[in-house]
Amino acid sequence: MELNTGSALTFEQVGNVAEDVYLIYDANANSFDYISPAFEKVWGHPSAAYMQNAEALIQTVHSEDKSYVIDFLAQTAEVRKTGQIEFRIQDENEATRHILLKVFPHNDRANQHIIAAIASDVTVTKSNILYAEKINARKNSTLEVLAHDLKSPIGMINMMAAAIQQLPNAKTDNTVLKYVDLIQELCKRNIQLIRDIVSQEFQESTQVDLRKERADIVFGITDIIENYKRSSDILMKEFRISSTAEKLYLQIDTLKLIQVFNNLISNAIKFTHDNGIIELNIKEEAQQVLITVRDNGIGIPEELHAVLFEKFTPAGRVGLKGEPPVGLGMSIIKTIVELHGGKIWFESKVNVGSTFYITIPK
Repeated sequence: MELNTGSALTFEQVGNVAEDVYLIYDANANSFDYISPAFEKVWGHPSAAYMQNAEALIQTVHSEDKSYVIDFLAQTAEVRKTGQIEFRIQDENEATRHILLKVFPHNDRANQHIIAAIASDVTVTKSNILYAEKINARKNSTLEVLAHDLKSPIGMINMMAAAIQQLPNAKTDNTVLKYVDLIQELCKRNIQLIRDIVSQEFQESTQVDLRKERADIVFGITDIIENYKRSSDILMKEFRISSTAEKLYLQIDTLKLIQVFNNLISNAIKFTHDNGIIELNIKEEAQQVLITVRDNGIGIPEELHAVLFEKFTPAGRVGLKGEPPVGLGMSIIKTIVELHGGKIWFESKVNVGSTFYITIPK
């Protein structure tokens, strides 16, 4: 984008009628040559206070996003390439809004201190996405709980049907036997249906490109664990979570990465005896975040370690309560982690438990 006199005039003419905020920034003077009228509607207060003081505008950025925005602007100015960033601002009433900022540095070295930008209020869109991600994350854990919740009553129905089959009169009544067989078949199908829904969605998750965004990994994982905790009586497990920081922001595809942890927790549930412990730890390190998923279950036999992450791995085993294995489960987990530039490995000992380690670059 070349901001000569003509293009700058056109930029301002469009900005004067646009719903988005149009800005022209002079880095040498640390001030704005132009701020469009939409600024007051988006930022919640007049632009006059910021025309000659760009630093004051940075102060409106949410405290958790401020250093992120400053680093982005510095890098964009240095390489002089078009880029975009999403962050939060707070107006005078401390209401939070989400802003998508697109910057267009001047390509002419003589005018490289001039930067044009367009800021869009994406609060509604962002809120809808966050809500959808939260619902999706809870859905998988809820379905896992539901499968366990239904297993007992459906299992009881199945046992009652088997008992009916053993009654003297039932053995000679073909109609009774027919209906008993139907009841038993429906019991099996309903449990399997729930597991197939979760399994199929997880298998399809790598068919869609990553949609990375800056997200708080602690919030995402904590929300999953809290959902499992509410159902701990059903699952007969104790769930724990700890983190070295209250919030940790990473560039991730939230939906896919949360699926990874849901799947690891689901496996831990399948292979941990009642009253066992499943815990997640989130640790911030210098260049990455380390997430640990640990259980004190039956462990993984040594001979299966080398093939655990293979597609349709022979390491797939039936759970302690008859839960069927998912052939591509661990393979997809590894794929999603590596698409994020991360690594996954594990330690396991029979009758002691398993620990899975995942690193995601900061």
